[in-house]
Formats: sequence, structure tokens, C-alpha cells
Amino acid sequence: MQQISEQTLLKFEHYFHEVIRERAGDLIDSQKLELPKLAPILNSQDSAHWFPIPGMYGGFSYWFTVQDQQVALITESWCRVVGGSGQRHKITGQGIELLEEGFV
Repeated sequence: MQQISEQTLLKFEHYFHEVIRERAGDLIDSQKLELPKLAPILNSQDSAHWFPIPGMYGGFSYWFTVQDQQVALITESWCRVVGGSGQRHKITGQGIELLEEGFV
């Protein structure tokens, strides 16, 4: 994987946390959950990581990838008791892009 500067990593994390808060902010706040840090997974051998949200009946799967020679964070989130709740986002240092929704 390409190197990511600390500043860029913080942008990725900011946007990732924005997606999480948009989808599950009330649950995050009511349970005082600490949002996941991205630095520990940069050199991880795991292909994907999981951030469960109690009460959401689901959560967020996320991983780094390289697309078009650019590092991106892909995240998929869903509530398993709500059909069609799945969303897939691509996060870069420039922002968030919704890639797909309606699965799961």
C-alpha cells in the first residue's frame, strides 16, 4: 500500500467518522462509543475490520484499498433487521462518495 501522511490519515478518519455519525449518531452518543482509529489498521494483514454498533443490529465494515493509483477507505454499513439498509462509501482525503445503497 502507498504511504499515507498523518495529515491525510486524519482527513480519512474525519470523513469516516462523519459517515458513522450520519448513519448512527444517536446510538453513538447515547452509548458514548469511541469511534475507530484508522492508524492501527494501516499495516494490518486483515482484509477488513468491523465496528459494531449495539442497537443498530449491524455496524461498519471498513478497509483500505488502492483504486486508480489512489488510496481509498471503503466502508460498508447496514442494519440486518432493515431490508435494503446497506450503504457502501468510498472515502479519500478529498471527501466521501456514496458508491452503492440498498443491499443487505
